[in-house]
Amino acid sequence: MTHQIVLPFIYSTQNTKMLDLKAAAERCNRSVDTLRRHIKAGRLPAVREGGKLYVKPEDLDSALSEDRGQVSDTAELKAWAQRKAAEAPPLNREQISIIMAAFSTVLDTKQGHEGKSSGYQT
Repeated sequence: MTHQIVLPFIYSTQNTKMLDLKAAAERCNRSVDTLRRHIKAGRLPAVREGGKLYVKPEDLDSALSEDRGQVSDTAELKAWAQRKAAEAPPLNREQISIIMAAFSTVLDTKQGHEGKSSGYQT
C-alpha cells in the first residue's frame, strides 16, 4: 500500500515564505472560503501568482487574532486599540455623549455593588 504525503504548498519570493489558501486554512483551522472573505474585505493581504492566492503566515496570524479579538497581554491590547483608533474617524459630541453614558452606567452598576459611584457626568 502506498501512502501519499501532502505537504502545504509554500511559495517563496524575496526571502518571504507564503502559504497557499489550502495550507493557510489548515494552519488556522478555517475554511478556504472564510480566508477568501477576509482577503476580499481587505483584512488579509494576499498575492496572486499563477492563478493561486498566497498569504504570509504572519499576516494570517495577525488577521485572525484581530478577527477573534484576542490579545495576549496588556501591551498588545493597547497597541491594537491605538491602531484601531488611528483608523477610525473622529467622534462627534453626540457619539461621545452616548459612549460616556454607556460606560458610566456600567461603571456605576459595578461600583454600586461596592458602595461607590463612578463620578462620571455626560
